[in-house]
Amino acid sequence: MSFVIVADANLDLANFAAETLGAAGFESRGADAQNEALAISVERRTDLVLTDYYLAVGDGLGLISALKERSPDTAVVMVTSLGDETLARAALTLGALDYVIKGRDYYANLPALATSLLEKATLSKASLEREVQRCRLMAQMELASWLDHNFKNILSAVIGSLALIDFNNPNQSLDKRREYLNDGQESLKTAVKLLDSLTAMAKVVDNDGERTGQNVLVSAVVDEAFAKATASARENNFPAVEALLAKTVFQNNSRWLPPLRVGYHDLLTVLEALLINALEAVAQTPSPLIMVGVEKVSDSQLRFTVKDNGRGMDDKVLRHAFEPLFSTKGEVGVGLSLTTARALVIRHNGEISLNSSLGQGTSVVFTYHVGV
Repeated sequence: MSFVIVADANLDLANFAAETLGAAGFESRGADAQNEALAISVERRTDLVLTDYYLAVGDGLGLISALKERSPDTAVVMVTSLGDETLARAALTLGALDYVIKGRDYYANLPALATSLLEKATLSKASLEREVQRCRLMAQMELASWLDHNFKNILSAVIGSLALIDFNNPNQSLDKRREYLNDGQESLKTAVKLLDSLTAMAKVVDNDGERTGQNVLVSAVVDEAFAKATASARENNFPAVEALLAKTVFQNNSRWLPPLRVGYHDLLTVLEALLINALEAVAQTPSPLIMVGVEKVSDSQLRFTVKDNGRGMDDKVLRHAFEPLFSTKGEVGVGLSLTTARALVIRHNGEISLNSSLGQGTSVVFTYHVGV
């Protein structure tokens, strides 16, 4: 039996709606405040929440946001007499299943409406699961194909380099043999780096504990991410790395934010990956500039912008930028930075997008769930 919560500023109306649903075979409770509806949803598994925008304490948008944080699978529907498109968009953006206008026969048709909404929620969930499975299968096939092709190439390069070492040739110098040996070792290092990236990606996707978050200063996370990105640039021997870092201007425009509850390590990983890409992009720019801006979209969501004035990307590279093992430099590589970043952003109920053109720099925008 489905359990439905009805939230309305008028408790009598909320209880009347709950009784109407109860008479039709549903289990239902009424509530007039955001915290009361949340408390009921904690007591037992809830299938559907019908909430008016106006509540005695809090409002419908706040309830949708809080419910989606605590129980993403619960279907929430905004039900109001206001035909407000802005309110409808806000509710849907926060994760509401639908937006319903109260009509004259709303209460008489409520059982049929609840049934229809629950069916829609079931179909939506099934469709989402199918899409997730399809994406996973495509990613697995893509990775398998890439690994088959590239590991064969890497191992063939190792075998080829070692085969060139000819101990039976007295004219082959020791330096030449060392050169061939070093070539083989470098190919093996590439293989190890690839495996490390794949292992790190698996750990990132499987680590659900990070979703809960901790209170931190976002500006400190941004600073730490840039420090880690510069350390990575040195470790990976970027061209003229010290000169690049000395002239790069880094702007952290998030210092106005108070401490917030965020998935610290995931956010750090996302920002570090994007800032490493930004440093690579500005390597040939005369006056390199990298900026991280943050704006508060709502009480539960931040929007980050990581922008650089580097080389930018053409449309072809841009279309493939989030594919596993695709390099934004236009070639297949061993990195998973953007793929990892997207996986982490999605896990925190966010979205990520790229805007770039050749010679005009790149802007990466992503949203990220936070608490207070």
